[in-house]
Amino acid sequence: MTSRHRVVQRVLSPARAATREKLIATVIELATDGGYEAVGIRQVAAAAGVSVPTAYQHASSKDQLLMEALMSLGERSTEAFRARPPQGATPAERLGVVFARILREAGEKPLLYQALYRGYVASAPDWADEDGVVGFGPEQAAWIGETLAGSEHSPEQIESATRMLSMMFLGAMIGVASGRNPEEVSQILEEATARLLP
Repeated sequence: MTSRHRVVQRVLSPARAATREKLIATVIELATDGGYEAVGIRQVAAAAGVSVPTAYQHASSKDQLLMEALMSLGERSTEAFRARPPQGATPAERLGVVFARILREAGEKPLLYQALYRGYVASAPDWADEDGVVGFGPEQAAWIGETLAGSEHSPEQIESATRMLSMMFLGAMIGVASGRNPEEVSQILEEATARLLP
């Protein structure tokens, strides 16, 4: 990957990390209210209170900013899962709780998630050389595998189910962002989980 695609480095100084977090928070706020068209490097920089050149040090385009925001929200989902593990008699039930929680939040902010996934589709090819990004597989939804772990199923079964469910979850999020009922989509994912790990 060339530096023009992603300027953000893996290890940032505290000041740069704080600026990145401010930019991401601003992207989420602007996209929640105004969708994809409300997010641009200049708009984000102005709303975040940073210079345009500073914003460009963190991202080269609005789509990259949206991709960064999507990844940040994914990380927050994993952190929230670890801080508040779901309750349920089976791994499938526990995973259903997490699916429902995240899909409900996406359904409440359709403009945000439409913008995030539009940016994701536009910028994902530029991230093709970045480990664990394209496709948003299990590495971007670590909570799926963690929820299924500890069951009576073999590690191979859990790994296989995690890969499939992660990709289904990506489709589910896009579906909810496009207007599908979050509860209906959650039920479909629950059924898929139960079938994969009966």
